[in-house]
Order: sequence, then C-alpha cells, then structure tokens
Amino acid sequence: MVLSLRTKLFSLVVAAIALAAVPIILLTFRELNDMSLRRERESFGNVVVLVEDNIGSRYLSLLANNILGVMQRKSQLRQMALLTRTTWLDMEGLPVGAGERVIGSWARPLLGFGLHLDLFEASGARILGSPLIRELAMDPERADLKGRPIATMMRHERLPADGMFAVFGLDRDLAGVLPSAPGPLLVYFLPVPEREAVIALAMQLSDMQKEAATTERQIADSTQEKFDSLELHENGFLALISGDSRILAFKGNPQGREEGFIPREGLEQAREKGFVDFADQEGGAGSRVFRIAHFKALDWYIVAAVPRDEMEAPARVLLRRMVAFALGSAVLSVLGMLLVTARLIKPLRTLTNQAQALAGIDLTQATLVRDAGDSPLLALARELPVGQRDEVGTLAAAFGDMGRALDQNIRTLMETTTIKQRMEGELNAARDIQMGILPAANAPAHPDCLVASFLEPAKEVGGDLFDFFQVADGRQALIIGDVSDKGVPAALFMSMTVTLVRFALAQISDPAEVMTRINDRLSENNPGCMFVTLFIGIFDPATGELEYANGGHCQPLVVGRDGAVRAIEGMSGPVVGAMGGLPYAPHRTVLGAGETCLLYSDGVSEAMDEERRLFGEDRVEELLAAHGGDAPEEILRRVFEAIAAHRGAAAQSDDITMLCFTRRS
Repeated sequence: MVLSLRTKLFSLVVAAIALAAVPIILLTFRELNDMSLRRERESFGNVVVLVEDNIGSRYLSLLANNILGVMQRKSQLRQMALLTRTTWLDMEGLPVGAGERVIGSWARPLLGFGLHLDLFEASGARILGSPLIRELAMDPERADLKGRPIATMMRHERLPADGMFAVFGLDRDLAGVLPSAPGPLLVYFLPVPEREAVIALAMQLSDMQKEAATTERQIADSTQEKFDSLELHENGFLALISGDSRILAFKGNPQGREEGFIPREGLEQAREKGFVDFADQEGGAGSRVFRIAHFKALDWYIVAAVPRDEMEAPARVLLRRMVAFALGSAVLSVLGMLLVTARLIKPLRTLTNQAQALAGIDLTQATLVRDAGDSPLLALARELPVGQRDEVGTLAAAFGDMGRALDQNIRTLMETTTIKQRMEGELNAARDIQMGILPAANAPAHPDCLVASFLEPAKEVGGDLFDFFQVADGRQALIIGDVSDKGVPAALFMSMTVTLVRFALAQISDPAEVMTRINDRLSENNPGCMFVTLFIGIFDPATGELEYANGGHCQPLVVGRDGAVRAIEGMSGPVVGAMGGLPYAPHRTVLGAGETCLLYSDGVSEAMDEERRLFGEDRVEELLAAHGGDAPEEILRRVFEAIAAHRGAAAQSDDITMLCFTRRS
C-alpha cells in the first residue's frame, strides 16, 4: 500500500502528539495518584490521631480522678487508723480490755461508712473480729496484688512505722461478707509497737470501678459525637472497638459492623505495634485501606477504613480532563497540519509531473541540441516552482539544478574519452567520504584517556573501521571492525556499521546489547552474506573498567609499564551480520593506571611478505612489550613501520587498522 505525503504527515503529527502526550499523561497520573493516596492516608490517619487524642485526654481525666479517689481513701484510712491508735494508747491506764471494748464500739458505726476495723495481736489473733478482715486473714498465704503475703502485714515488727497499704482482689469466699458488689479491697495496716499489735482498716473500691465504667461510657459517647462531626468517604467508616470486639462507637458503611469485616490480623498487629496501616487486598478491586490504632490503657481499637477506589477518584477525574484536553489539542493540530500540507502538496505535484516528464526524455538526443538553452532538460527546470521560500522551493531549485547539472554532465560524459580516469576520481572521492566518516587521528577524547588511530586501506576504499567518542555518561567508546569483503561493497557495509554503532550507543551503553542489535539489523537485508568482525568497548578512565563485546574480532592486547603483555580474552559471539537472532555476552576487564591497550584488525597480524609469510601475532606482542611505555601515536607508528619492513616489495593484501589508548596515571 502506497501512502501519500499528506497521510504520512498526518500520521507523523498524530504519532508526535501521542509520543509527547501519552507519557506525560501517564506519568502525571501516576504522580498525582500517589500524591492523592499519600494525602488521603495522612488525612484519615489524622482523623485516627484526633480521635485517639480525644480518648487519651478523657482517659487522663479518668486516671486523675481515680488517683485522687485512691489518695482520698488512703488519707481517710490513715487518719482513722492514727485516731484509733492514739485513742487506744491513751486508755492504757484503764482496766484490761477496756480500751479494746471502746475501739470495738467504733467498728459497727464505721461499717456505715464502708470501713472495716480490726486489731491483731502479736500472735496474729484478732481482737475485734471484723467478718471481712477475719475472712481475709484466714489464709496466711493470701497475697495482695503486688504479691506480698498478708502474714507479714499482721506482724507489727515487719511493718514500717507509718504503716503499709495493700490492695486485695476479693475471692468468692470474701464476696459473701460484703453488702455491695465485690470489688478490689484497700487495706491499711498500722503497727502499734507499744501494744505489740496491728490496726487493720479496709475499704472497698467498687464505687471507683463504677465511676470508671461510667466514665468509659462517657468517653465512648463523646467519641461517637466526634465521629458524627466528621465527613467520611461514601463507603468508608470509623469504629471504636473494645478488646472483646464490642463496637462502642461507629459511623459510615454498615458493612464495618459485620463480624470479621475488620481483619483480625490487623487488630493483632495494632495491639503489638500500637498502630498499623495496611490494605485488605493488594490494590485489587474493592480494596480498602485500613488504619488501626490500639489504645492500650483501655484496650480499645480505633479503626478507620477507606475504599482505595474513592481515594484514587480525584486523580482519575484529572486524568479524564487531561485526556480530553490532549484530544482537543490533537484535533486542532491535525486541522492546522491539513491546511499547511494543502499548501505544500500543490508545488510537490508540479515537481512530480516534471519528474515524470523527465523520465520520458531521451537524454542522449537531448544533449545533441547545439544550443544549451533549447535543451528539454533546461525547459523542465524553468517550469519548476523555485520562487517559494521554503523547503519545497529549495527542493524545486535543487531539482532545477539537477536538471541543468544532468544536462551538462551528460554532455561531458559523452565527450569524455576515458571512463577509467572518471572512475578513479569517483573512487578517490569515495575514499575521502569513507575517511570522513571515521574520526580524525586528533579527534577529542576523554581527558584521562590518550587515544590514537591508524587506517591504511588496501584499495581506494576498504572495509576496515574504527571509531572513538564519548557516550552520554562520559565514558570513552572504542570501536574497531573488519568487513569480510574488499572495495566498494565493503566500504558501504563498513559505513552502515559505523552509523549503526553510533546510533545504538547514543541510546544505550551496553556493548553486548549494542552488538546484538547491530547483528540483527545487518542480517535483515544482506543478500551478499557479508559480515564484520567487531569489537565494541566502553572504557571508564576513572576506574579503569572496560566493558566490551567481541564479535569474532582479534583479541586486543594490554601492556603495562613493566612491559608485560596480556590479551583481553573472551568472545561474546560469532561475527556480526551473518545470522540474526544471536545473543552476545558482555565481558569486563580493568586497565591499571598507565596501561596501554592496542586494538587491531587481522591486516596487521596477517600482513605477508614476498614469500607470503605472515607478520604474526607474536611480533605484535613483542613490539607492544618493547614500546609499551611510549605514547599511543608512537606505538602505532612503530607497528606500521615494522609491518612495512616485513612486507618489503609485496603489495598490501588487506586493510591495516589500529586503535590504541592509554589510561593516564
């Protein structure tokens, strides 16, 4: 199918807009979506913190009230015990048992105030016989909540002078002697050394538990009011859950009340860590993002849940707007392109008609016209739209110049007596073009890397190639290759290879991947089954690391300042361009400071003398070892002089190419 220029321009504009807009839209959507998720997480995380702070402040108030209540009860017990001790000691002169009877007369009225009074003799026997304290003291092994046995508290010599407080949990046997609901028991033991006795005063704390329970209900009610004042996502919810899974406060999606809807493992992690964020389904449809905080003091959980879809909704709305804007821009661009191409197509059609007319001219007869002004070629050129001041006008002028040049060239060609001289001139021009493709010997290189090159074709044009330049990340690229044929075909294949290498290295800096791509490209349309041996290296002068791929080329040689020579071994794959679809393996080596690396083609080692004896790789290594400390230019000069001396009068059989570089100290 043949596409018109207008269609191609239309496709180009659409593709350009798509390539520019689609990545921007996608990247923007991704960034906005991530930002939206972060802000939403922070938002409902702040809600959880706000609720947690509200509960915390009220709990601190509850805790302060409890502490104040306990302090008041302790003060009450201490004052009563001190009064009892003072009264008992003041009646020391009365008849035996009189003081105990007076103290005993206090016991019953004190019960009306929730106080239980008893006295213990040194033997541990009770004097007054309070039922509660009697039951409490019946088990000598009984211990308070701190693990202290009651037996030690009934001995005056084991008590501190100002007495001791203890809290006992009530067993089933103690609950029967209490008029109210069971609860913790606060007991104060005050020693009376003068009587070798101990005063025991006890008071229940059940009223404080009732107050605490009431306050907890008030906290839950206050939290529900806080929930009701907050704006939530449509399908999100907030919940306050007790440690035994009771819902104390709730707002939002009723699903959150269902048993098992809140992941149990999330609650367990929150209990361990204090709070936790997670999604119940790895970002899938219907996924919810949870934040669970555990309030350890009350063993409550604050749970916030938001559907991920609702969190991402603002980003999706923005994406739709951006797509609509991009489509509108594309439509306007296409309309503008159609107007511009309509102006371009008309003169291009004129050019097309003139080119078709040119095909019908007998050029051999046209050049027989004596007056050049009457030449049909020049008549065609005069009808071209050369007056337009744009690329079309330039093309028309070039087409006219081509017609005039063609007329003149044909006249010259028919007058030329020697085709050989013209062919030699063209080959020399091809040689200049080929050499122009390759970098000059003094081309700039990395400041920490000295580079020199040498190329001597065996014919006017050859198939050897080399190149060196800095890639995008600043490292030095070094390329050398040898095309399988000679002459013009090899030169064309070499030019295409150099172009592909530069293009590929402008995109990626992996030598093996570059070689793989070049191999696939060269093998696509290769009817002559040509190939190239190729070495691609990326050298970092700062570290000395050389990443390379070798496709059937001669192994480079490295020489140090001490004259020791080693080969850079490791083939990445076969020759390049012969067969597509082959992978090439990457290799690495390191050059030390001051080490020099020589890359060369087989025209160096296989240079032959009159008796067809090869120069050999051993001689190359000997020369490199002898002159390893010289500059790269000097090394190349000495190697070429040695090859010329070995060849003598024999003709050069192959292209000689060398590339040498030294890592600065």
